[in-house]
Amino acid sequence: MPASPPSELLQAWALCRAQHWRLPVWAQGDDAFLQSCWQWLQSQLQSTDRIFWLGEPWPTQHEQLQIRQIAGQARQQLLGQECDVLIIQATNGMDWDLVAASMGCLTAGGIWLLLTADAEIFSQQPNPAARRLLSYPTDAAQHVGRFQHWLASQWQQQPLVHWSHCGLDNRLETPVEVTAEAQFSAPYASHCQQLAVAAIHHVVSGHRHRPLVLSAHRGRGKSAALGLAAAQLQQAGKTRLFITAPQPAAAQVALDTCQRQLGEHTPSLLQFWSVDRLLAEQPAADLLLIDEAAAIPAPQLQALTERYSRVVFATTEHGYEGTGRGFQLRFQQYLQQHRPGWRKLVLQQPIRYGRQDPLELLIFNSFLLDEPDRPAVTFNTSALQPHLYSAMSLTEQPALLQQVFRLACLAHYQTSVRDLWALLDDPSLLVFTLQQGDAVAAVAVVSQEGQLPAQLLSEIYQGKRRVQGHLAAQSLTYHCLWPDAGAQRIWRVQRLMVRPDLQRQGLGRTLLDFINTEAMSTGVNLLTTSFGATAALARFWQNAGYVAVKLSATPDQSSNEYSVLMLRQVGHSACAETAALQQWFGLNLWQQAETAWSRLDPILLQQWAKPIAETWSYYDQQLLQLFMQGQRDFPQATITLRRWLNLHFQTLPAAEARLWIALCWQRQDLRLNAAELRTSSLQLRQTACLADLYQNPLS
Repeated sequence: MPASPPSELLQAWALCRAQHWRLPVWAQGDDAFLQSCWQWLQSQLQSTDRIFWLGEPWPTQHEQLQIRQIAGQARQQLLGQECDVLIIQATNGMDWDLVAASMGCLTAGGIWLLLTADAEIFSQQPNPAARRLLSYPTDAAQHVGRFQHWLASQWQQQPLVHWSHCGLDNRLETPVEVTAEAQFSAPYASHCQQLAVAAIHHVVSGHRHRPLVLSAHRGRGKSAALGLAAAQLQQAGKTRLFITAPQPAAAQVALDTCQRQLGEHTPSLLQFWSVDRLLAEQPAADLLLIDEAAAIPAPQLQALTERYSRVVFATTEHGYEGTGRGFQLRFQQYLQQHRPGWRKLVLQQPIRYGRQDPLELLIFNSFLLDEPDRPAVTFNTSALQPHLYSAMSLTEQPALLQQVFRLACLAHYQTSVRDLWALLDDPSLLVFTLQQGDAVAAVAVVSQEGQLPAQLLSEIYQGKRRVQGHLAAQSLTYHCLWPDAGAQRIWRVQRLMVRPDLQRQGLGRTLLDFINTEAMSTGVNLLTTSFGATAALARFWQNAGYVAVKLSATPDQSSNEYSVLMLRQVGHSACAETAALQQWFGLNLWQQAETAWSRLDPILLQQWAKPIAETWSYYDQQLLQLFMQGQRDFPQATITLRRWLNLHFQTLPAAEARLWIALCWQRQDLRLNAAELRTSSLQLRQTACLADLYQNPLS
């Protein structure tokens, strides 16, 4: 049996049950001690308890216990799942991203048991699960990162129970008296949830085009609120009710809640449709519910907002998904501009567990998922100073690490615990900042790539092998047919982040210039970056001296954007390979615009395409004039209009470029008639008026 008296642990567990809390326990010791802890816990469990297990499984003494092994691939399926006991067996490594994802599954009164070696040993252990994060040639089985050191240092300060050979150290804080919650009635689980359902009803009964955003931490009942509202609306006669989410599992709580509210004899009319299907088929709807909205690409959310007049967005404010702040910045700005009557409701009251739940505090603080109170800073942008850090060293500067990760959450909706884990474990990462004293205004995360062995490069070039990391080095070698690109020293800018209140003041460009200066001084040959391409982002990087050389064949599933690889030669010298790659890329982009990149933003084609040189002839001029006079239709003039576009695309205003590139290069069916096309472009009309410059060769 464990050395510490189980009675003390039972008392802590009883306190948590009384407070509607989850009990976090960190057991530290050798395998024999940890297995005895697990054996003791088994003796306290019932056959009806739902047990989730992360990590290598251990033998179970009680055959009646049903234990669900959680593997890494189950990460997204954990949303909406529940358990009574959660075991984190981390003696031989752990997927910490999965640990954060699983936290929301544990219900009130449950126990979260973390099993590790002694804290000092745990802090210095390699983590084989980090192999997905570490760039070649770093071996996860041997490499000692800093993430577990960070976790151990955090857990020493957090409210949880420490269990070791020395006994039990209960650091749970005494409950603080809180203001009594406002009253609510069944079927609601909180006053906030009751308000949320009423607000959803108002979306349906009130003015059109006034969306509602429900925002909350996990465990506040926002998904259940969607289901309750849908059931009530169905009972009131609404039949066209739809819900969508990043994946079906994320909508299951709402669907199940709706069915329970209606009863087993009344089939639910709330239908789950994927985002792609909704946009393709566009069914008529009385109400569209969008759960986990922050994890859906903003362009798709905007398209749904344009199509549907009564929409509710539910999103996690922050938590494992790490998406809430990006959603606030980007999509809510869009709503402010295009749907000024939109409303936001924040659900504060926890439902799955009580206020001040120690496990929620532990996870939020350990993985930097909470927003701390920080004094406001007035920045003087002219006084900002650049700094360079090894990313792993940030464990020694917690305040700086916190600011860096906060900016990452703000800047990208997919930021998760995995990004923090990589930052502190991957020795190839550098962090560049612009700071005013200790306050961070802008951050760039840079991956050191390249300098790969010749034999490995040959295998990569031939398509026989790929290694972890080195995204730009391998892409240039394999996709861009540059055999020795990966032999060079390459820095790839993974993230570039500027505080929202300081954007559009040139700080991003200033930070890139600092990176270029440091690259020159350390012998780096190429600077690269890869991101989901938008016209504005591409223009920013082009203005910073980067050129596009590769575009992904398909859009990213999360962002719905094609990923572009851009590069810049370090210093000011020209690079023959870069110029040739840019030309080859632009030609391929133009030639395959109709097939490979028919969904690409036409403005990106305008920026990057390199059509074959064209000659405008007398016959083209005559056919264009006849088309403009209504004496030839579009199919008859297609080739001439395409040739005209090839000559003039760079000088077209954005609106005209979007139309003609989509029509003539991408061959999209815009459903425009010939009369609309004739009046759509000033430059086209001007070209048609130049008849006297083209002499009939037959006269």
